[in-house]
Parts: sequence; structure tokens; C-alpha cells
Amino acid sequence: MKIISPVDNLAECGALIAAGADELYGGYVTPAWEATFSLLTSLNQRTFATAQISSRDELVGIIDQAHTAGIRFNLTLNAPFYTDEQIPYLLDYVADAVSTGIDGLILADLSLLRSVRKRFPEVELQASTLAHIGNSLSARVYASAGLSRMILPRHIPVNEIADIVQSCPDIEFDVFMLVGKCPNTEGLCTFHHSSPDRAWPCEIPYDIEPMREDVPEAFARIIANQSSWSLTDRRHGCGLCAVPALQQAGIHGVKLVGRGAPGRQKIKNIQLAKDFIKLAAAAEDFGSYRKKAMAAHHDRFGSPCSPNVCYYPEYYLPD
Repeated sequence: MKIISPVDNLAECGALIAAGADELYGGYVTPAWEATFSLLTSLNQRTFATAQISSRDELVGIIDQAHTAGIRFNLTLNAPFYTDEQIPYLLDYVADAVSTGIDGLILADLSLLRSVRKRFPEVELQASTLAHIGNSLSARVYASAGLSRMILPRHIPVNEIADIVQSCPDIEFDVFMLVGKCPNTEGLCTFHHSSPDRAWPCEIPYDIEPMREDVPEAFARIIANQSSWSLTDRRHGCGLCAVPALQQAGIHGVKLVGRGAPGRQKIKNIQLAKDFIKLAAAAEDFGSYRKKAMAAHHDRFGSPCSPNVCYYPEYYLPD
């Protein structure tokens, strides 16, 4: 499995590659977009400057460094939808991005995707998790629009992932690994992530108040689960225990979250993913592998495992 790492600036690019990144992805907001729509109007699901490559020249430098190392760079353009007014800007944006040498675009808006496919057939198009591809049928819909690679949503269990991969052998699938776990289904979430202090809505404790007294048991569990998120840190998201099963399922790559995070944190995540991909390939005993994964999680984040921050909670077992 490939290790897919975020990159935010040229200064960290070489270190990420040296740490073991097999592929890089990042975002870039043009001056024209920011002047017309502002940074807070999401171009790529990040609304703070440190999560954006700062200039076109730096974007070109990152792409050149990646290509020199023999790896790909994919540009994020993954807001769930764009307005009609924004489409002309976006097509110009893509044309310029293609001229810099990007290898792929990460998209979610199906209308934009179809327009880009017609104009730029040479660029690989990837479905973002914002596309909310939750089964093989939705994967086929996006494939028919011209996509050959997709990142699956965070909430899908490994057995369903394996079924989707088996049903779509001509599509490459990536999954999340390490940091950034979210209690919400991202492709259906309508929260706006624009807080200056980067405290996202899913991290702020709030109460869910049912409108009737006879609350079904399933809904009561949802209320209890939401309340529990104030006791955990979504930045401690993990998924190392599932690596052997993901390898067996035929997953193409593990995508590390972290656009806007310090470079040293990205490097630690790459190294951790690299170590456990190797360990999983050689492991004969899942029990001992799982113990090592749990210990590594504690060493990395200084906190115990939790089903809230486990990307694949079917593998979570309390100590």
C-alpha cells in the first residue's frame, strides 16, 4: 500500500519524501479566487492560510521535487459543490494547475468533475471523501464520469471496504489512516470549518435534544456517542490495527490527514504508517501485531485507544 501524505510548503517537501511518502497532495488558493470569493469560501475544504501552498511558484517547486523523487502530486479541489458563478474561475484554475504539471485532481462536485474530464483528459481524477462514495454502485457512477481512483469515507467498516474493492476491480481505492477522525459523515456534513482558532464544530460539545419523549434506543445511542466526543481528541485518529485487513482487501493507499499541521507531525505519521505496513506484511499473529499497534498509538499521541478515534472501530478492544 502506498503512503499518501499532505504537503503545505516547499520547505517540508523533501523531508516528507525522505520519511517515506509515496505520494503527496495539497491545496493552493489563487489570488484571483481569494480576491473574488475570499479564503473563507472553501476552494478545497481548508479555510486557513497555513493549509494552503502559498504561491504558484511554490506549487511548481513542490511538483518538481516530487517528480525528481519519482512520486506523484495531486491537487485538492474538493468542496462538495460550487456555484455557477464559480465554475469559470475553477476551469481557469484547473487549466493553470495542469500547466504546472500536477498528476491528479481530487474532486467531489460531479458537475465540475464532468467538465474537467472533457477539457483535461490527460489528468487523473480522484473522488474525494466529500463525494461520499459508500458502496459499489456510487463508485460506478463516479467511474462512469471519468474517475479511476477514489478515497472512501471514514465511517465504512473494513468488510464493506473489501466488498466495494472486489466489486470494482478496475478502480483504485484509498482509505484514511492517522489523525483527523471525525464523528460526522464528511460528505453529508454541513458544518462550516472557518473558526480562526481552528476549533471545528465537531469538536465543540453540544447537546442533541429529541423532540419527543419516547426516544428509540438507536437514537439514544447516537446522543450518548456525540456526548462522548468531548472526552476524546479527534487529532488522535488511528487505524493501524486494520492495516493487515486493508492490505488483504486490496487497498491502493493509506491517506494521512494533516493539511495545515506542522511538518514534524506529518513526518511522524509517515514513519508510523511505513513501519506498520511493513510489520503487517510480515506478521503471522494478529494478536501480537495489534498489541504493537496499540502501544505505538499511545507512544505517538500520549493517550489510550478509543473507538471514537479509531478509524476502524470494529478492531477496537478495551485493554
